[in-house]
Amino acid sequence: MSDYSVTGEGIPQLRETGSLDSSQGRIDIWVIDINSQLPVLTSYVQILTAEERSYAARFHQKKDAQQFIITRAILKILLADTLTLEPREIHITQAKNKKPVLAEHQEIHFNVSHSDNQAVIAIARQRIGIDVEFVKPNFDYQSVADYTFSDEESDYLKQSASPRQEFFRLWTRKEAFLKGMGSGLINELNTISCMPEGDKIPVKINGLTSNWELTTIDINSGYIMSIAFEPSAAGNQIFLFDFSQAAL
Repeated sequence: MSDYSVTGEGIPQLRETGSLDSSQGRIDIWVIDINSQLPVLTSYVQILTAEERSYAARFHQKKDAQQFIITRAILKILLADTLTLEPREIHITQAKNKKPVLAEHQEIHFNVSHSDNQAVIAIARQRIGIDVEFVKPNFDYQSVADYTFSDEESDYLKQSASPRQEFFRLWTRKEAFLKGMGSGLINELNTISCMPEGDKIPVKINGLTSNWELTTIDINSGYIMSIAFEPSAAGNQIFLFDFSQAAL
């Protein structure tokens, strides 16, 4: 299992470009409180391309448009800092599987997820997937588990003293892995087990060239986040940052 470091007083300060360490095996996770970023929404809009602004304008719900603008702009800020560029120089495109990529800097991998008022961004030098979910109190988790969970996962859920919490733990692990693979949600979800005890996805799954690793973290109140990543020969270390405390 990878080392896991959470910053306390050592929240990173993005005082200049290139300040983030993007060395092999390091995984930076940024947690974003969407509401806290609304006062600077106008500034974030200026970072987006005309195409991205047009995409945001097509959302029916205002909050969804705001969420896209904030997460896309912050993603570009963080990628620019990693690559010693300006945010407007970051051009995000889509691969054939519609997964966002940096066509000109394919050595940098990233993934984004959001739920309710939280968003998370992962940046690394290996393939990575991330998912965050708000643990909804009235969500009918059992009907979803019935057709998406493997037998092993279903048995684990039935034996759990906190099945609702464990459903979201398993779900974020499963979705983070699939996002990392770039396949998105597939019909054969119940053939893949992302158990919280093993922290590895075995290479026997079609399309894998090495065992993938999984880490799950409870963030803030009522949110669960999982990260899936290809292991690095240099070892892996996860750093969790609160974007609202970064000095930009």
